[in-house]
Amino acid sequence: MSSVSELAAHLQTSTKTVHDMINKGIITKQERGKYDIDLARKEYILHVREIAAGRAKVGDLDLQEERARLAKEQADAKEMENAVERGDLVYIENVAKQFELQLTKVRTKLLAVPTKVAPEAHIAATVKEVQSLIEAEIVEALNELVGYDKEAASEET
Repeated sequence: MSSVSELAAHLQTSTKTVHDMINKGIITKQERGKYDIDLARKEYILHVREIAAGRAKVGDLDLQEERARLAKEQADAKEMENAVERGDLVYIENVAKQFELQLTKVRTKLLAVPTKVAPEAHIAATVKEVQSLIEAEIVEALNELVGYDKEAASEET
């Protein structure tokens, strides 16, 4: 049977480290001066092996937990990449850019309606004809929003 200081000398560490290992349960706590050096050495070696294998928690870092977190992040990234390739997932910046382009085209067409319709409206015989001309031009402009063309959009970006 040995004391903590003799155990520390045998394990080639400090008495504080041995006390820390006892408090953490790495080495089984015994009565004062009653430590079995062989048992304590085996417990210490098993603990060091667990650390080396990445199965033991060292401080705040749990290597297995960190590896699992990394693997999950990598799997999530690959899943997102595949979803983008399939067209199931899009980047919001691209959607916003396409929507902005569509709205710009519609705005341009709507602003051009008076210039385009004025000569035809001037020679129209009735108010109904003028109304028809204006409605046709507005519908054409609004069809820019409804008639989203995927191929044209990919060429523009």
